[in-house]
Amino acid sequence: MIIATVNQKGGVGKSTIAVHLVTWFREQNIEAALVDADVQSSSSVWAKELDMKTPVYRLQSADEILDEVKLLKEKVIIIDGPAGLGEVTRAILLVADVALIPCGPSVLDLRAASDAVRALEQVHRIRGGVPRGAFIPNKLQKNYRLSEELLMTAKTLGLAVTPGLGLRQAFADSAGQRSVVWRMNRQGEPAAIEILGLFEHLFAN
Repeated sequence: MIIATVNQKGGVGKSTIAVHLVTWFREQNIEAALVDADVQSSSSVWAKELDMKTPVYRLQSADEILDEVKLLKEKVIIIDGPAGLGEVTRAILLVADVALIPCGPSVLDLRAASDAVRALEQVHRIRGGVPRGAFIPNKLQKNYRLSEELLMTAKTLGLAVTPGLGLRQAFADSAGQRSVVWRMNRQGEPAAIEILGLFEHLFAN
């Protein structure tokens, strides 16, 4: 299974979700690898700091994605997509089985997510409805109007809307601590509950 995190906009949680997801699969003794398709390479560094045994591949051109991802031997491949909807992101959508679209609560985030959904719909027409798409509301805040608008907009995009992730310092701190939120102290507990619940919702069979 090939799972990709994609969005036109940076800073919406693609790398955070990708690194936590590959770690989650590996902790269940499922062979999983990370493909870092972002030129900043932050997710590959983070994943290796977490576990040197995690297979990490840096494939940063459309040709590399199209030629090499399907040849990887691991059971689950997590692709951390770049910001933007250029050739690399479209190549990722052409090989992925599942496309996760995280979206923050700002107006710019909403516009970028809509563009990502449009790109996904274009690929659906080529691939007959594949990859399966899921919209992940991220950085949600209680009693904050844009967060409510995000949830309402998500329902109109024609995708499965997952449980959301809150705006929590633990998510921001986890990379700097070379950790995932469920390995952190009590500070990470609310974030851990949210993201583990998200993964169970998406992938538990």
